[in-house]
Amino acid sequence: MKYAIILVLAVAATIESTNGCKIKRRSEFGDGSGDDGYYCVCDMTYCDEAPNVSKTTNYSKYFLITSSKSGFLFHVSNGIYKKSKTIDTSAPLGKITINRKDVYQEIYGFGGAVTDSAAMNIHNLTLEVSEQLLRSYFGPHGINYNFIRTPMGGCDFSMRPYTYAMVENDTSLHHFELQVEDNLFKIPIIKRAQKIKKGKIKLLTAPWSASLWMKTKNSWTLDAKLRPEYRQLWADYFVKFFEAYRHNGLEFWATTSQNEPENYKYIPVINNNTLINAMAWTAEEERDWIINNLAPTLKKNNFGHIKIFIMDDTRLSMPDWPKIVFKDKRVKDIVSGTAVHFYFDHFISPSVLDEIKELFPEHSILYTEGCAGVFEDQKVILGSWKRAELYAANIIENMSHWVSTWIDWNIALDTNGGPNWIQNFVDSPIIVNSTANEFYKQPMFYAIGHFSKYVPPGSKRIGIKSKNIANMRKVAFSTSDGGIVLVILNLNEEDKEILIQDPEKGTTKLKILAKSLNTMKYW
Repeated sequence: MKYAIILVLAVAATIESTNGCKIKRRSEFGDGSGDDGYYCVCDMTYCDEAPNVSKTTNYSKYFLITSSKSGFLFHVSNGIYKKSKTIDTSAPLGKITINRKDVYQEIYGFGGAVTDSAAMNIHNLTLEVSEQLLRSYFGPHGINYNFIRTPMGGCDFSMRPYTYAMVENDTSLHHFELQVEDNLFKIPIIKRAQKIKKGKIKLLTAPWSASLWMKTKNSWTLDAKLRPEYRQLWADYFVKFFEAYRHNGLEFWATTSQNEPENYKYIPVINNNTLINAMAWTAEEERDWIINNLAPTLKKNNFGHIKIFIMDDTRLSMPDWPKIVFKDKRVKDIVSGTAVHFYFDHFISPSVLDEIKELFPEHSILYTEGCAGVFEDQKVILGSWKRAELYAANIIENMSHWVSTWIDWNIALDTNGGPNWIQNFVDSPIIVNSTANEFYKQPMFYAIGHFSKYVPPGSKRIGIKSKNIANMRKVAFSTSDGGIVLVILNLNEEDKEILIQDPEKGTTKLKILAKSLNTMKYW
């Protein structure tokens, strides 16, 4: 395995690591925000890998994988657990204690979205470089993504608004057909990812909008709804989509009935962008449509195995939306859980997730979309460590409150944060520069990888206790191979020494770098 050794310079620079990976540093902001950090350049000659760690014969050994604002990207070190009496605790230290007996939710995995934009950006690279990109996410030396979300039709990250039934009043869906975006971009990219991952990718989807002639307004606007007389037709549309993708060799694991059905309430307030293709629902409308139309139609057409998740919107819709749906006993064996997006999480306490899990423990909670740059003037910031912290803190917070899956938004965007037909640009863990035939792994990429690489599907969150660790976030998991994973995010501007105690292993002292993300793995 090749590991990058990164030299940290005091000025903006391109650094050539000993194994050939070009590490670039972002210059300090002129505004004094200090959002500085490093990113890795991948091209024809080289792309770095996510280090694999495996069980050793030394029962006391652990591995520590570190990424930091100072320039570490998946740096690997190791140490051993000792008996507590042999650890120097003369100085006051923070402490984290692993509690294997407290077991919480199963982790289904991590992933990102193959939108039209993402697929086109990947397609615009040469085959060799695009393979590097896909292997970075899905390969054995990548960050172990096992989920792909892809829109059912057009979304804002498309070149145009579209559906698969653009012929007006085609109530038999006779003219339903996949578009060039599917046939030339999304499907080939997803199939290449599946090949790299050897088929072990779960696909999920959601529509952004029905065809204009099916809606209460002849518009893509946010507040337009599906006309009641087309509710069964809309369920048939889902079946047509799943049949078309099955014909292309792709099967779906899950769907939601609508992407962000309440965003008409919030998007105009944020950026006055009402052009986004969308469709409004109430919780009652979604519940009844799933019960009366979608679920029976999927079952009738041999798609009953596809899981259905509700809401697919932000915490602003909680707890009322899932309460309205799940309190109807008819959905118990129909709906698998709630899908949530991470925008506005800072406005709503994660306790709403606890509340829904306590009320409806049989239903899972998935995070199905999130990205940086939405609320900022600068959409793409190469090397932004602040955005890596945003990702890591969000994953830790939500998985500490019963979330089983965390799925990023676009897996690859261009240097503008697009393309996007309404110029709703954002950032991405990988930025593609097709002109140079290279791509850039952002700190956000490594932030997700600290979880997705080392917390495989089937892991379970376990309990931890802590004291004296201000401005540090943490979460722990047990893995199906008998391992333990502890992830620690240090938000402090200085290094911290803390004790890690596992009653089955002993105690060890860790030096946690300032502004760093750390994954501790042992068996």
